[in-house]
Amino acid sequence: MKKINRISTVILGIAFMLGMIVPTTTFAATDPGLGAADSFSIVAQTSITGTGTISAHVGLNSTGAGITDLTDAMVGGTIYSTDGVAPSTATLAPAVQADLSTANDDITGQGSDGSIGPALDGLSLTTGVYDIGAGRLNGGVLTLDGSGTYILRASSDFVSSGSINLINGARACDVYWQVDTLATINGSSFAGTIIAGTGVHFGSNVTLDGRALALGGDVTLLNTTISGPTCATSSSSTQNNTITVIKNVVNDNGGTATFVDFPLFVNGNSVNSGERVSLAAGLYTVTETGSDDYEATFSGDCDANGQINHGGAGTQNDVCFITNDDIGAPVAVPPVPPIIDVLKVPNPLALPDGPGSVTYTYTVSNIGTVPIENITVRDDSCTPVYISGDTNSDTNLDLTETWEYTCSNTLSETHTNIVTATGWANGISANDIATATITVGVPEVPPLIHVTKVPNPLVLSSGGGMVTYTNKVTNPGTVALSNVQLTDDKCSPVEYVSGDVNSDSKLDTTETWTYTCQSELTKTTLNTVTASGEANGLTVRDFAIATVVVNATVVPTLPNTGLFLANNLPALLGIMAGVFTVILILYTIRKRQTV
Repeated sequence: MKKINRISTVILGIAFMLGMIVPTTTFAATDPGLGAADSFSIVAQTSITGTGTISAHVGLNSTGAGITDLTDAMVGGTIYSTDGVAPSTATLAPAVQADLSTANDDITGQGSDGSIGPALDGLSLTTGVYDIGAGRLNGGVLTLDGSGTYILRASSDFVSSGSINLINGARACDVYWQVDTLATINGSSFAGTIIAGTGVHFGSNVTLDGRALALGGDVTLLNTTISGPTCATSSSSTQNNTITVIKNVVNDNGGTATFVDFPLFVNGNSVNSGERVSLAAGLYTVTETGSDDYEATFSGDCDANGQINHGGAGTQNDVCFITNDDIGAPVAVPPVPPIIDVLKVPNPLALPDGPGSVTYTYTVSNIGTVPIENITVRDDSCTPVYISGDTNSDTNLDLTETWEYTCSNTLSETHTNIVTATGWANGISANDIATATITVGVPEVPPLIHVTKVPNPLVLSSGGGMVTYTNKVTNPGTVALSNVQLTDDKCSPVEYVSGDVNSDSKLDTTETWTYTCQSELTKTTLNTVTASGEANGLTVRDFAIATVVVNATVVPTLPNTGLFLANNLPALLGIMAGVFTVILILYTIRKRQTV
């Protein structure tokens, strides 16, 4: 018996040891599968209120007139209700609600990779299942890094006023938010499928790249845009995580330097002006080999020291401008700076069926007051070829001319590229850039935006003065833009004037929105305006830059016209007394000589 006990003890000990070395169980998030609910942008149980632009089907699991304000014209799919009444006569299949409940149960049953939050601002997550409690995104950015499924589970209400940054293969269609009670989405944008227990409520002008699915309660819209969810990789380390450095040179005080006199570097690595460099997200420093005769300033996505938080604040395509302004002797006649504008339009904007060819058309215009010479147009993905526009064949971009270029490229995946147009006039450079994204393998059409900036006046006399900047924003794409915003690095506020002809707060393809800004300048100034907008879950930006020359020549003092003596009585009396004394002395000497 003792022998049996000893054997049992050994067996149990071995079993315990084996148990100690069994690998720890890990959980990987899996797509819950939405079944019949997959093709719906909205599912609600009690009501759907408000208006918006909805890309797919809308379903209401209720009877009677439970849909307010939303119309068929606002919905890319079909509006369904349980009894098939207005505003659409389609009847919602029971499988939609059943499959949604099954998906929610699947999410509940998946093992957790950890508890985080409740504040999600500034966090960077890899794929997995995360419990976020009473989750909050308080105006900041949550980064989802890498391809795979993301599940975030809130045990009560969830509120967001921030945004989601998808990098390195993360996709909106792989992100799921399970909210036990109410989901409230404010801010400008959000990403992922929201499955909420008691409803989904949107703040004003929110863009959702995903779905709003309520297991109970309502969905409330407020000029809401719901698209996708996008299954294209919105950013990757090879094509979208990029920095472009743009060099500007201003010779308004007799300097003669050009771009080649200021070699450029990113973290010590040499780059060329207008060249896009692929880099992972992180903090980078842009530097140059400068000159004591030129003052360097930074603008765009760089701070005043040339540092750039690459991939931060929801953007992966960063542009840094460096301006070198000569500080030599003042010139008598200040030079008039040029302004150049480039517009880039791809055809097609999307390749939904997979890889294919895209043709880019570039139009380069002179929106200043002086002809521009030495025009160069450079794209980082293909080589633009000049087609037409130089009507007098003088190789200068004149005020009345628009030059056209084109190039083609074969794309196998979603791709963003940048074009830089450069020219010179009166020793001052002019630059403009334009970017475009082509989606491959997904139906969503990416947006475009275009902005121009014209200062008035372009030259100020000695001492400076007030300048008014007029910005024009247009939509050269095919989808309306929401949440259009303008910021200027040296002038604020940038104020909207006019252009939204139908008052829908969206920049339509037929509209031109006008903004103005005024600034008091005391020295030559180059500033940059940034325009941004959103559509189909994507954010687009465009820049416009302009230089205003302030004459530094010192005005010489005019000759004295006698006002000095008139205004200085003591000095005048002193001079008169001196003259009288000299006359008296001369008279005394003369009288003695005659005696």
